[in-house]
Amino acid sequence: MRILKKDMRHGVISLMPETLDDLWHLEKVLEPGDMVRARTMRKITLKRGEEIVKGERKPVTLTVEAEKIGFHETGRLRITGRIRGGTESGYHTIEVEPGKELTVTKEWKRDQLDRLERAKVKEPLLYICVIDREGADFGGLKASGLEMLGSIRFRKVMGEEKREGFYDDVMKHLSKQDKYERIILAGPGFEGENLFRRIKEKEPKLAKRISLEKASNTGRTGLQEVIKTSADKVLESTRVSRETRMVEKLLEEMGRNGMAVYGKKETQAAVAAGAVETLLVSETMVRESEGMMDLAEKTGAKVMIISASHEAGEKFLSLGGVGGILRYRV
Repeated sequence: MRILKKDMRHGVISLMPETLDDLWHLEKVLEPGDMVRARTMRKITLKRGEEIVKGERKPVTLTVEAEKIGFHETGRLRITGRIRGGTESGYHTIEVEPGKELTVTKEWKRDQLDRLERAKVKEPLLYICVIDREGADFGGLKASGLEMLGSIRFRKVMGEEKREGFYDDVMKHLSKQDKYERIILAGPGFEGENLFRRIKEKEPKLAKRISLEKASNTGRTGLQEVIKTSADKVLESTRVSRETRMVEKLLEEMGRNGMAVYGKKETQAAVAAGAVETLLVSETMVRESEGMMDLAEKTGAKVMIISASHEAGEKFLSLGGVGGILRYRV
């Protein structure tokens, strides 16, 4: 969750959920009566003489006073309420998905602010290296933006242009970035490809974490270029990879009758017993599983929402869309 602006004197917080889990946290802090402002699509009402007709859907910015707040089967959070302020009137539903900015005005409770702070905490997203024949520059992409993280310059050895030592220095640096799940390697020319071939030869485990992309510059400009053109694609594949690993872990435990549970009734019982360590819920099952998710949080379990838009997510949904990794057998 990105907190974009905070004015606690007037109870105003602008934020942007970044994941399906962030939508879950957002749903827990919103209440009827909250004022929610966002960019949305609405059919424009037109008056022709005495006749009132509905026009085409257009993007508008509206504030609604929330009355109904809940997940839709599409995985979006829907906030429905009466329109307040402006020239529009009547009711409207704002649909919130990851990447959508909204502003909430309300009397904030301490636990709600604490939940937003917890949702802000994210592991580093991507490590980026842009390289050319002169050197390599490094940056980390976090929820707060790009952080410059140093560089390694190429130096001739005894007047000779031996590049293997330079590649090895960059490779050694990248191998230390174990807190980043994915690394993007990019740059002008063929230096990225040359370095990647050497990494595959010398450090195949490291190579599996690297995505090879293109950039026409190095330095901050090159890093920003990678973020603009490639980061979204790599982040999406990283999210899918993370969710896939969790589903595969669940299936593996199920296959050996191990520390796993699935099915709504069985999982509910395990959650109630405090036996679930990680609760997995398909995005299409969130609305009907909210009570279980709340209880899981109270028992200290991690709640993870699984998208249905990839193969592992579809497989998980075919099992009922609800399951858990256990602390101990029930």
